[in-house]
Amino acid sequence: MPQEHEIDLDPEEQAILRAWRLLVSEHYLEDIQHLQGNPGIIHGFEIAHHLICQYEDLKIAFHLKPTRFHDLGHQVMREQFDEHMVRMRPVIRVVELDTDYRRRIDTLRMRDRNQVVSITVKINDISPAYGWVTEAVYECKRCKEQTTIKQRRARERESPSHCEACFTRMLKRLDMEEEPFAVRPPRPNFVMSSEHSNYEDVQDIHMCQAVFNEKGELVHVSDEDEMVGIVSDDLVGELVKGTCVRLNGIVRVEPFPNRTFSKDTRRILSLQVLSVEPLEGEA
Repeated sequence: MPQEHEIDLDPEEQAILRAWRLLVSEHYLEDIQHLQGNPGIIHGFEIAHHLICQYEDLKIAFHLKPTRFHDLGHQVMREQFDEHMVRMRPVIRVVELDTDYRRRIDTLRMRDRNQVVSITVKINDISPAYGWVTEAVYECKRCKEQTTIKQRRARERESPSHCEACFTRMLKRLDMEEEPFAVRPPRPNFVMSSEHSNYEDVQDIHMCQAVFNEKGELVHVSDEDEMVGIVSDDLVGELVKGTCVRLNGIVRVEPFPNRTFSKDTRRILSLQVLSVEPLEGEA
């Protein structure tokens, strides 16, 4: 298994972890216990936004640092799942966002990147499911130590610049004067371990803006205001082409789809979908 290194969290992140543990213990322990023996692999754990707002540290983190908010939340959820012998992998799905997060596709701009939004859309198209490497595990051919590198979807796969274990041993030899000071660090010599790397199932979606009135009736669909998005894990296969839904997610920036050269600076906005909520009306 890949070697794990302890990372000291700053006081702000420690406060978020404490708040997450408090929220789970006060509201969701019984739900977690009921999952014991469930044969599923992934569990989309829905958490109401109004409960998050009861904990100031979580409320601020969700609004300002949604990615870190989810990373720390998944850490706490995995701890609780392990403690209660639940063999599934939890995925946090925040639902019922405040109306302050509601936006229209035609109002989103680059300044909205990495922010949480809630949009009402019609699903125009859905790609076949595929997978990608979220964390690539590399094995050093010299010492067999493993290094984990987080990856970015639709980007060139990143690999380690050096083996930490080999580099540490070289420094020890220098301290013991077994190597000349002019020695060069060992060159990287890795092989990716497909068995130990982590993967994620995803689907690309194409959507357009949908407008509902106060009675929940669909009044307008704008094919001109389109956006792309991505759903993952338990949401794969859940959306249906032609239906209208509310998507809650994080605005991301993606390379221009038809770029003609690798360093093209053009970018488009996409939505990393965090949760899906059904609507009354359909197109």
